[in-house]
Amino acid sequence: MRAMLLHELGGPVTFKEVEEPRVGPCDAKIRVRAAGVGLTIIIMKSTPGLVTAYPRILGHEVAGEVVEVGSEVRNVKVGERVVCHFYLTCKACRFCRSGRETLCENWKGYVGMACDGGYAEYMSVPSLNLCHLPEGIPFPEASIISDAIATPLHACREEARVGPGDTVLVIGAGGGVGIHAVQMAKLCGGRVLAADISGEKLEMAKALGADEIIDTKEKDLVQETIRLTDGKGAEAVLDFVASAQTLEAGLASLATAGRLIVLGFRPPGVFKVEPTFRVDPLLVLSKGLEIHGSRYVSMAELADSVKLVQQGKIKPVVTRTFPLEEAETAHQMILANKITGRAALII
Repeated sequence: MRAMLLHELGGPVTFKEVEEPRVGPCDAKIRVRAAGVGLTIIIMKSTPGLVTAYPRILGHEVAGEVVEVGSEVRNVKVGERVVCHFYLTCKACRFCRSGRETLCENWKGYVGMACDGGYAEYMSVPSLNLCHLPEGIPFPEASIISDAIATPLHACREEARVGPGDTVLVIGAGGGVGIHAVQMAKLCGGRVLAADISGEKLEMAKALGADEIIDTKEKDLVQETIRLTDGKGAEAVLDFVASAQTLEAGLASLATAGRLIVLGFRPPGVFKVEPTFRVDPLLVLSKGLEIHGSRYVSMAELADSVKLVQQGKIKPVVTRTFPLEEAETAHQMILANKITGRAALII
């Protein structure tokens, strides 16, 4: 089968013909139709310890059809359309059983990092990682649901607890996940301030529901947030950039009892800048602030995300598609900040 392989930490992905994956008793084999491409993959392939063996087929945002199932599989069948959960979890520990799979005590790593992923014609994963995909959702749009849409659902609903009337500042609002966070925060009843460094991305955020846009190339993020909230600050800040500068600005932009949600990480090995940020404990104490690390989603939240797309309440934003062989081109364009929303490989 055709596949794109990563051969070393932080290296490019290159094309190769490889054997189709085998299916274990609890696995399902998927004919991959589309695979989402975002900054997460680029960061993670350059972070030591996440890729467990080389060469590795990357790709965790996957949509396709089941073509084979193992002898013990009961939850999916051949011919079924599916999307894939990102984390390899035990499904049995106290966190998995309480709907907090991302804190699994027996966690095995990430799809596309600890096992081969979706940058290929076929992939094999534990069948319990798969979620039904209804007819009517095209594969390119479906592929990004499992991360770019599901991640904001958890962040807005569970971590930021966005409610009607809350002001929500989205930092990195035009990126592959941020553009869907704008929509999700609006769906939760929030008033959305979208911040980014690209005019094109900010226009897209505005078109998808942002109430105000902040061009951080032109304006100070904290001052503008305070101005747009009549001096109060935002009830929630979702930071998808997560640099030292944006995290400190996000914290300073919070209203009393506000919540800073950290959704990104910028490893120094990739961005050549230290991401650690400073926290004033007196500010946190006196204003009753909260800092949350939002770690992906549960299987139930993935299913909810699929429903929101099916119902037309969230629009998947895939602005660029590439053939499988051009995956590295997509990576380089994302690193250069040249893609608004999400990209996808069509396989």
